[in-house]
Amino acid sequence: MAKTQRSFLSLSALFNVRNTVIVLCLLVMGWLGAAFALDHKTIFLPGVTSNGHLLFEASCASCHEGFKPVSNDTCMRCHEAEMATDAHGPKKFRDLRWAAELEKLEVLTCTTCHNEHVHMFDRGVHLKPDLCMICHEGIIQGELASHKGFSPDGCWTAGCHNFHDHRSISTGFLRQSMGQADMLPKPALPARTFKPELTAPPQPDLGKELLGGQA
Repeated sequence: MAKTQRSFLSLSALFNVRNTVIVLCLLVMGWLGAAFALDHKTIFLPGVTSNGHLLFEASCASCHEGFKPVSNDTCMRCHEAEMATDAHGPKKFRDLRWAAELEKLEVLTCTTCHNEHVHMFDRGVHLKPDLCMICHEGIIQGELASHKGFSPDGCWTAGCHNFHDHRSISTGFLRQSMGQADMLPKPALPARTFKPELTAPPQPDLGKELLGGQA
């Protein structure tokens, strides 16, 4: 009799667990269904969005085609102009002399360093702050006397170096600017040449996103 009661209790507990799991699954499916119907796509984000992309955070199709990974072509639709003077452009690394460096860090792919919806450091970079040391460790190990004792994670986090644009710290720029006043005689903002086409993020359409951008 006691054995029968124990078996009954075990089955009852198992049944309750199964019912709980079923109810939770139904709740999750209902929640996702409601989000799909109401176009609340931000609940599907796997993590935070970088500050530079917040404007179109709810417009997944701005970067994604269905569930395909983001490609370089997608990034260049917005960033082509600023990459025109890229100090680490593709042309440099397609030179066979830098083949070994490519094996250490796949710099020809934008998402190697820039990846949305993951924990990021400043400037939208998701790699470790000492990523420069993958190729330039010798700089702080005696190759450059002016950098002796510098921290491996300070190249870009300290605001000195920008991976894509080194013009402001190039030898030529520093020589040309040496001795100039800290401030312009008459402070003024530079003229803006970029005219954005959109002033507001596109309207989200979750159904379109899940169909790979097709209506």
